[in-house]
Amino acid sequence: MDQPGIPQLPEAVRASFEPIMKVVGQARQQLAGVKDVVTTRPGYKYPPAGKPVPAIVVAVTPSTTPVQTAELEAKFAVPFTVIDATVEEQLAADNRQPVSFGMPDGSMVSAFEKMLGGEEPLAFLPPKTGAYEEPEPPNLPLVKEKMEMTICVSPEAGWTELETFLGETKKSLTVAMFQFTAPHIFEAIEAAVTPSGCKFELILHPVPEKPAKTGVKADDLDEEEEVIPPLEKKMKTRFEQTWATLVSKKNPDGLFASAYHIKVAVRDGKAFWLSSGNWQSSNQPNVHPFVDHPEKLPAQFQRKYNRDYHAIISNKKRASIYEFYIKRDFEQSAAQAEAVSFAAPDLFVPEEEEEPVEFAKPMRLFKPLRLNREVSVQPLLTPDNYAQQVLKLIKSARKSVWFQNQYINFRGTEDDFTEFRLLVGALKDKIDKELDVRIICRDMMKQESLDVLIGLDFPKEVFRFQPTCHNKTIIVDGKIVVFGSHNWSNEGVKTNRDASLIFDDEEIAAYLAEIYDYDWNTLATAHPTKARPRVARDDEETPAGFKRVAFSSVFEDGE
Repeated sequence: MDQPGIPQLPEAVRASFEPIMKVVGQARQQLAGVKDVVTTRPGYKYPPAGKPVPAIVVAVTPSTTPVQTAELEAKFAVPFTVIDATVEEQLAADNRQPVSFGMPDGSMVSAFEKMLGGEEPLAFLPPKTGAYEEPEPPNLPLVKEKMEMTICVSPEAGWTELETFLGETKKSLTVAMFQFTAPHIFEAIEAAVTPSGCKFELILHPVPEKPAKTGVKADDLDEEEEVIPPLEKKMKTRFEQTWATLVSKKNPDGLFASAYHIKVAVRDGKAFWLSSGNWQSSNQPNVHPFVDHPEKLPAQFQRKYNRDYHAIISNKKRASIYEFYIKRDFEQSAAQAEAVSFAAPDLFVPEEEEEPVEFAKPMRLFKPLRLNREVSVQPLLTPDNYAQQVLKLIKSARKSVWFQNQYINFRGTEDDFTEFRLLVGALKDKIDKELDVRIICRDMMKQESLDVLIGLDFPKEVFRFQPTCHNKTIIVDGKIVVFGSHNWSNEGVKTNRDASLIFDDEEIAAYLAEIYDYDWNTLATAHPTKARPRVARDDEETPAGFKRVAFSSVFEDGE
């Protein structure tokens, strides 16, 4: 039975796919033995102009051309489109576990086919729920009082502000972090907390990322070997570190579903830094463009380094809230915590392409916004209160909803958490009511994720796709904004550990809306990237037009 507020596949869409569903099984069977055909499924063909067309999607090994669209269309009398297979699809085809947040996880292939009522050739796992329980009573109140605050964005200003924040540590630093590998951040931490008297408490995502050794993270460190041991040696008992616990076969009682994805640091119990960006060189590049000359920035600076949003707030009440939750996570995880060894595959990625010219404008850098006045701030945590608070926020929109995130990985079936289905439904409702809805996702977002949303009647023109988009932001009516670490996926909105903030403040919203508008008109393009990474097999030579890189140099936070 349909639930109010949850988007459903329109009957007109099902009818439009009837010719596709009649022959997709036959096409899949014929193409199953063709070398470099990875998977065949129903989906959409995206012409340069006009609406998406129901089609059979043939995903192939990147850089190969095992089939020709015209020949397939002539044979089966329905539209076909041939695209590069995603890393997940390639791994599934090789009977290797797909990758989610650096952990082995279930495949999410053919969610759209399941929506249409077809056979599911590859199963995917249901959403996970961890053993985490909210404190009683909850401790996430709205705070509206005077506070000193800096709002800034990466790649241009994030590191300058974080460096200053860390450098002002006097007594303690309490940190919850997904990934901590940037050498310049390690050096700043080391300088801040190793002097006698300082304490450093650190809880990390339990899948340490191995150094990429290529790209913008080429010099990043190994958490297990080059970050934790030096701090233990220098600080001894003043440094405490543990790994958060995730649900797994080995540990079914892990606290969180698939990722300890939070990025929060509390300084001296009085101030905190909250961000969408990890402590990695991709999120916090070691640059100071408002001190040095902007022309010294690396080539294609805003296309190679992540767009992330950050808040630094000096307010004892607000800082104490996050410190309470981080210490609670630490205590509950410490008894069962251990790092998980997992080797992600190497990838072949296309050599550097020409900078996109669609929507292109000159580069603009945004200086931080600094405030010292009363501000209304609502703290958000998952699993605690994100979904209900953000659903309320989206429903409150009267004029516009500007959304920016790595992806919307929505399956569109009962395999999604109800909370996630309601969030996507609220976004669709604002489109139906003809509000100004814009959606920016990362250019690496899976095409099938887009197919699901198009199938649910999201107009293609509300989407744009931005290289290195890593922030997770919603701006409502140009007056209220939420940002933080929450990706839009089942576990991202419901059962991982993430942190965000809602600012009911027109000045903050206007500042970030100006940046959003710049990204929409300057950095984003009309379609996801067509060139996908290719999974490297052992001892395979690098194909022409590609370079071999580590998985971690391409993917951020599980996408």
